[in-house]
Amino acid sequence: NIAAANFSTSHVARDDKVGSTWRLPRYEGKPAACWPHYVKHYTHPKHKRQHHWHTWGIFKQTHLNVVDNSALGRKAMAEGRPPKVIHVYSRKHHKKPNGTYGKLGDRVMVAILGQKKKGIIVGMKAKQLHGIPRYDSNNIVLIEDNGNPSGNRITAPLPNIIRPILQKDSNPKKADYTKLF
Repeated sequence: NIAAANFSTSHVARDDKVGSTWRLPRYEGKPAACWPHYVKHYTHPKHKRQHHWHTWGIFKQTHLNVVDNSALGRKAMAEGRPPKVIHVYSRKHHKKPNGTYGKLGDRVMVAILGQKKKGIIVGMKAKQLHGIPRYDSNNIVLIEDNGNPSGNRITAPLPNIIRPILQKDSNPKKADYTKLF
């Protein structure tokens, strides 16, 4: 009975006396074998490049580093009380149970030393898409309601990827975010 020997859950060497009533494919001792018909395959690098990898962002309750020289930001970082995100002005995942999350260039509201201030995310620690820089910490620049930065110097490099995002979100009559550059 040769056909019965090909379908078995036994890892013993092939033998027509060894078999199983379950009639599953033989395991053959390969660690990556998966029922029903695992076949080793090769994915061409061209197809790997077309994957759009998922990345997370800045959620509520995330602590950030202030990277400008505003008085409020310097005082908070010196006291060891970094700002915490209390609202994200973004539509990404707004209907999900975890709420929205922010990416580079998104505006957030933070609680800093008992005050509510707005800021722009300028650096993220999370894994990024190809071509977007990854930082050692989550960085923010504090801004006023009219879009001007609170400080006059930014102490961390700003990624160029946020330039078109800030230009698109800017409005000369309301808030001009391009003054960060």
